Amino acid sequence: MENLVVLLELAYSAGSPSISDVMRLGFQREVQEERGWFSFLRGWCINVADRLVYLNTIIEELEYCLRNMFAAQLLVALRSGDDIVFVDAIMYFKAIRDFEAQKLENLQLFLRASEMEVTRRMQFAARFNVM
Repeated sequence: MENLVVLLELAYSAGSPSISDVMRLGFQREVQEERGWFSFLRGWCINVADRLVYLNTIIEELEYCLRNMFAAQLLVALRSGDDIVFVDAIMYFKAIRDFEAQKLENLQLFLRASEMEVTRRMQFAARFNVM
């Protein structure tokens, strides 16, 4: 029943009883919806990429402090065994960074698949535009 309602709404919005006009409008709406999703994915990719830069900076700072304990002492009061804390923190942030890098790779793969889907839907919409 829901599909029938959508079809009737499309026919009404198209302003024409012609099935080609209804199909053209349907594909145009699909393209618009996919472009909105596409925009969201791009924004999410930028967000994850920024997070990767942030995590890399934290890791670099921790590694610097581990190599140069005097510099670390200027920032915090060190105790015996704090070098192990630095190593643990570095490993922790590297694990998070690796997870975020994998997430970014997956998002980019999904983005490429979405690009292909938008192109395909635009091709279908174009076919109905010439009718």
